[in-house]
Amino acid sequence: MELKYKKLISKELNELENNLSISVSSEIELATEVSSYLVNSGGKRIRPAICILVAKAFDYSGSDLIRLASSIELLHTATLIHDDVVDESLMRRGKESIQNKWDNAHGVLVGDFVYSKAFQLMASFDNPNIIRALANATNRISEGEVLQLSLKNKDKLTENQYFEIIDRKTAELFKVSSVTAGILASCSKDQLDSLSQFSTSLGIAFQIQDDILDYYGDEKFTGKKVGKDYEEGKFTLPIITALKNADPKIQKKLLSLFEKNKKNNFEEVLNLLETANTYEKMQEVFIHYSKDCMNKLENVPQNPYREALEDIVSNLGLRLS
Repeated sequence: MELKYKKLISKELNELENNLSISVSSEIELATEVSSYLVNSGGKRIRPAICILVAKAFDYSGSDLIRLASSIELLHTATLIHDDVVDESLMRRGKESIQNKWDNAHGVLVGDFVYSKAFQLMASFDNPNIIRALANATNRISEGEVLQLSLKNKDKLTENQYFEIIDRKTAELFKVSSVTAGILASCSKDQLDSLSQFSTSLGIAFQIQDDILDYYGDEKFTGKKVGKDYEEGKFTLPIITALKNADPKIQKKLLSLFEKNKKNNFEEVLNLLETANTYEKMQEVFIHYSKDCMNKLENVPQNPYREALEDIVSNLGLRLS
């Protein structure tokens, strides 16, 4: 299934791909090779697409848009590279992760290289409000990474801690994608506030769906390994929700299995989640944030670009990656 935005902004997305390839080029051949390996591996480009759609929904037609969308995608790519190092992930977008194909040193240094390329693009904007928003977002995302690391060895994660992490790690980049596009299009303060709330809820809904897919997804459909978060010992919403709603006996058993995080225990974990009606309760939370997204789009002009944004929200529950 192809979402509306892919056809609507196909020209801009092609320009984005070309710009990304140019942006990660370097006189140091290894830097180009390793960074291009991930940048050119595809992905839905959902964050830069949101940036482009928002700007065009508010009738922006200037030359800075692809540069802005590229800086957003490079920031995202850099966080993925560093995430894979921290999590010791073996796969990314159906390919070996950089740290697995090369090693941790390549992952750390090339992640830094991609960040630096994003910063170069960020610094090229004349509008200081765009530069400030991107810089602040980068800081909040980094803080989210450190917060997650600091809580990694806790016996369990609270719901508030979980939402604090995903607000910083995931929703922040969605928010800055939308807000900087609004700044570029000279939106009013009220419009920027609506865009901020829309994209924050979108980012949270996106991450919740990602966490749901990790336990309940079909690998043939999603292209992602099921149970990855469990095997890495990550407390995400399925486990947090089950612990919140299950009786003490189920809680104890679930925590015991989660601490071992052995692959052959995954089916038993799923059975315990089902006992606590976990899937249904997570869907309620997901629907809440999805509806909030739609409500905040009311302040966006009615046109095909807004319709494409609505289509993204409507199809979050069916997304492939």
